[in-house]
Amino acid sequence: MPRVEALEEKSGDRIKITKVEAPKQWRLCLELKVMSLPPFLFFKDGREVDRFTDDVTIKAIEDSIQKLL
Repeated sequence: MPRVEALEEKSGDRIKITKVEAPKQWRLCLELKVMSLPPFLFFKDGREVDRFTDDVTIKAIEDSIQKLL
């Protein structure tokens, strides 16, 4: 997670990374159809535009962020 959080710092105020505690936010997880952990969901203008649910690299996350910007 520290490497993912560093991406937020690196991009200034252009992105926001949020962590959710799945057991405490189980209704949100159901609504977003999160079936495995950890998922990475990407939203733009309130719509989901990308998702990773399997093993993911930091490079894949960076690439998704670049597409959004």
